[in-house]
Amino acid sequence: AYYKAQYLRIQATYLLDSRDVDIQQNGIRLMERIVTDYPNEESSTIFGYEQLGDYYLKYKEFEKAEKYFRLVVKHYELKQSRGGTSALADLKLAEILLIGGTVNQLEEAYKICKSYPLEKLLMNSDKFYYTQLLAHICFKLNKTEDAKEFAKAAIELSKVTKPQFSRHKTVGLVSASNQQLKDLQQIVDD
Repeated sequence: AYYKAQYLRIQATYLLDSRDVDIQQNGIRLMERIVTDYPNEESSTIFGYEQLGDYYLKYKEFEKAEKYFRLVVKHYELKQSRGGTSALADLKLAEILLIGGTVNQLEEAYKICKSYPLEKLLMNSDKFYYTQLLAHICFKLNKTEDAKEFAKAAIELSKVTKPQFSRHKTVGLVSASNQQLKDLQQIVDD
């Protein structure tokens, strides 16, 4: 069962990455099949949930993405472990809540980010994601000074050009868009 679930998840991953929408739909069906056919294979199902959340986030289907990220976050809480995932599903959930933008969603997003175990942020790219996310959340919650501090930290992380691993020249490097940096600078200057 372990190998079958893993094989299906790998196949589904390739299909989800396709540019063809019909092929992507086959990837979704395969990923959902893992959950129904192999529910006891936690490593495949939890990572599959996160991959579905990522897929729906990418295509701006926020309600579906939120559903899957909440399943992963629930797993984090129940198992007291982030193993088998990117360890960032709760931050991705916070990103969706930020996009929603209601006061309750923003408060929940803030709470999620502030309770995130910072020792899990090993890569500069993950630290950037965390700080820029909190900068935007704090800004929308009128926590201006906090927003500025997080925005400054994110900007500084974007300036790091030295790889964290000598054999992997791009792993962990921040690839912030000009718009992201402009938005962060605007928070600092506000």
